[in-house]
Amino acid sequence: MTKNVLLCGVGGQGTVLASRLIALAAMEKGMEARGAETIGMAQRGGSVVSHVRIGEEIYSPLIPHGGADVIIGFEPAEAVRCLPYLKKGGCVVVSPAPIRPVTASLTGGAYT
Repeated sequence: MTKNVLLCGVGGQGTVLASRLIALAAMEKGMEARGAETIGMAQRGGSVVSHVRIGEEIYSPLIPHGGADVIIGFEPAEAVRCLPYLKKGGCVVVSPAPIRPVTASLTGGAYT
């Protein structure tokens, strides 16, 4: 049985490191693990999404929409953006602390 964990946040929060630690822990338990990251503008506080798939016979590192057992959100808005990946009955764990995007900080715009 494959378990899919999607981690999301913004650059500098450790999203990629956390995904690698989860994969490493699974491999140390003898399970197969695959992962992939979408980093984008991470160096400037942009979106970071990491996919971790743990189980047997994993062929793709990417979690399909509706396939994540768990979403770990390091930033609330990023967690909301990733909700289409959550499967029915899945679990979401989210930090309540928002991080204002650089563009909103520079222009005085609202956090959205």
